[in-house]
Amino acid sequence: MRLIAGAFRYLIKNFLFIFVFAIIPSYFYAMSLEMNNIRALTQNLLSGEAPEFGQLFTFISFVYGRQWVFSLLCIALLIVCLPMLFGLIEKHMRIGIRSFRGIPGRFNTNVLPTIVLLFVLLAIYELWALIASGLLYAETLLFGGVACTIVVVVTYLALLALMCYIASVLLLWLPCQLITGYSFMDALSYSNQLYVGQKGGLFLAVYLPCAAGAVLELLFIGVFGPSNVQIPVFFVMELLFIVLLLYYCILMFVAYFRLAGEERADLRKKY
Repeated sequence: MRLIAGAFRYLIKNFLFIFVFAIIPSYFYAMSLEMNNIRALTQNLLSGEAPEFGQLFTFISFVYGRQWVFSLLCIALLIVCLPMLFGLIEKHMRIGIRSFRGIPGRFNTNVLPTIVLLFVLLAIYELWALIASGLLYAETLLFGGVACTIVVVVTYLALLALMCYIASVLLLWLPCQLITGYSFMDALSYSNQLYVGQKGGLFLAVYLPCAAGAVLELLFIGVFGPSNVQIPVFFVMELLFIVLLLYYCILMFVAYFRLAGEERADLRKKY
């Protein structure tokens, strides 16, 4: 829980400095959501009817669906914004300076590790989304009514735990590269050494905010989906994406400094 508290404390304290790196990608993420599919999926689950596999996969997948262009734009903007965001966070925690000066110059240094991590996580996520959609679809064929809704939601949260566990294993890979200057494989080996000492805490730090976001998402979809009210869902999805994106970017470095035993300059008392 200390990792979660530390990441959110940094997020709240520095939100005005870092949200600019997430606001535009979050807009295109929200635009990539297919509201009609969300509404149809919600109506099917609430009425006890089995949704189609394509409805589930479109809902879970990041890139599958008619709005795939917005998904690709979101990914492209993340490739542009995240290297600079990582540069700002690293600089602030490592030397205690919170400034945009020199941050664009960090793009060239950070962009390749960022691209590798993004595409590795995206490939793993899309494979997970395909498997999760298949399992959830099978459950909708086996169960009906309220039981179907409950089983699907519980299974979805359980499958989400699996994805978060995989993400927690890779969580420290990027900061190990950026801070130590190690190669991709050396940084992965070092991150695994750090991970072993705090695997439970890292998993919870990844899973609990993600599960909370998923529950909020399902609640808003359940409330507004059947009534075809799209604007609140759009803004809630955009806000969730901003908060979770910034949280995980911060968590990488909070966890690294804590597990590596390095002092964070941004926490030094100023007299």
